[in-house]
Amino acid sequence: MIRSLTFAALLCAAAAASSMMAVEVDYRTVDRPLLDNVQILYVTKDYMIVAGDGSLAEGNPRITVLEPEMGPLEDYVIVHLQGPEHVTRAGELGTILFSEDHVAIVRLSGEVPAGYTSLPGVHFVQPMRTVRPQIDSAPIMRRGEYDDYVADMVAAISEDTIQAHIQLLEDFDTRYSSTDNYDTAAMWVRDKFTSYGIDAELQYFDMGSYDCENIVAEQPGHEDSTLIYIICGHLDSTSPYPQTDAPGADDNASGSIGVVEAARVMSPYNFRYTVRYLCFGGEEQGLYGSAYYASEAASAGDSILGVVNLDMVLYAPEGDDVFWVVYDGQSTGLALALDAISDTYVPVLQKNIDYNPGMTSSDHSSFWNHGYPAVLGIEQEVYSNPYYHSTSDLLANYMEYFPFGTNCIKGSIATVSYLAEPISVGVEESGSLPVEPGLPTLTVAPNPVSSMARVDFGTGEFDVSLFDLSGRRRQSWKGSQGTLEVDFSDYGTGLYLIKAVSGGRSVSRMLVVAR
Repeated sequence: MIRSLTFAALLCAAAAASSMMAVEVDYRTVDRPLLDNVQILYVTKDYMIVAGDGSLAEGNPRITVLEPEMGPLEDYVIVHLQGPEHVTRAGELGTILFSEDHVAIVRLSGEVPAGYTSLPGVHFVQPMRTVRPQIDSAPIMRRGEYDDYVADMVAAISEDTIQAHIQLLEDFDTRYSSTDNYDTAAMWVRDKFTSYGIDAELQYFDMGSYDCENIVAEQPGHEDSTLIYIICGHLDSTSPYPQTDAPGADDNASGSIGVVEAARVMSPYNFRYTVRYLCFGGEEQGLYGSAYYASEAASAGDSILGVVNLDMVLYAPEGDDVFWVVYDGQSTGLALALDAISDTYVPVLQKNIDYNPGMTSSDHSSFWNHGYPAVLGIEQEVYSNPYYHSTSDLLANYMEYFPFGTNCIKGSIATVSYLAEPISVGVEESGSLPVEPGLPTLTVAPNPVSSMARVDFGTGEFDVSLFDLSGRRRQSWKGSQGTLEVDFSDYGTGLYLIKAVSGGRSVSRMLVVAR
């Protein structure tokens, strides 16, 4: 087991960030003085890569100096591999300074060759950047009631529209960031946002030999526009022939079209807080678009409460149709919120809620670097996807897996819309989503509850379970009685989920215990 490290006696010498070191430690147990005296470069469950005075390693076998005298950060990259057996691939880029599991830290001997991430065994390459020290988050949710507006938005999500728009992006042939096709696709996305009545613009950033652009759309909050929720994905694509043939249906037309669909179904509503819809460029070259956006947001002092990043949600072989939701320490509340909200509004969606701060190979990590809570939503079997970064990343190859991708998009949209809090001001009532035939009814009152609550299920046979936000089953009931009196006096304050199952169908409701 990895234990907490105490470094106070060593920190008097930690003034200059000159050596790169690997620290064998769970980030969540590190003494704060260490974090204040080094630059954090990369964090995983089991170790950190940091820059600081090399004397920190003296007499401590769990700190290893990787590079006694560091060069500029741009000389180093993090190579994400499809498995540890592919580590020799990382050596093709330069000197491997460190490797463990799916990751290698490399000092470059030259530029990363075009098409490198399309080689067998290579998943992603990202430039090394500094990471802001993380602060564990409190639970993000402040409400417990079922929201009919959110249910209506989820019901309005159209699989046919999602598929048609993915096909449209695929038909650009390539959306590689340096191509005119990417620019045209970006303008198409911008125009879709504006067609839904949402202000949108292109945000340009430097990619070295060319400029690229993000697409940024904003739906201002009706009551507090300074608090922001984001749903995002990257628009660009790649393959062994990126300039001409990179269709990118799954990676990442699926995620960016999820963002477009969010704008379509959410635009008729008003929200208490601001919602931003973002599609990034430059992701495949190293998260350049999101890095620029997050840096600008941090410099402007933006209060971003949560980011849901969609990246590849189409591949779901039988038995592995799981939505992998990755979070870091500062994003715990957001991840648990997504779990509970999608259970309520998209109960068919199977999820793996995974604390995995080393999974930085998509745009969510740009927000982590600046202290913003963010989660990645991605297909569980991304490492085994045979079409990844290839000319065969075509919608036709994923049709058999639907509605998996649609359900991933539904869960993400439900989360962002619920947290942004739809309000009735200026919204035409459309009625609540009817309960499907065969589903048990389920109401809880009062909600919030301090002690006793009445749970009504209508009539019929049912199984009922109460879960906390960690997913732990706290209580269960079985029978045909239509009403239960439940005593919550011994439960801690917070959010809980009640799920009722009848005839193989289920319905869930969230409730808040508050005192």
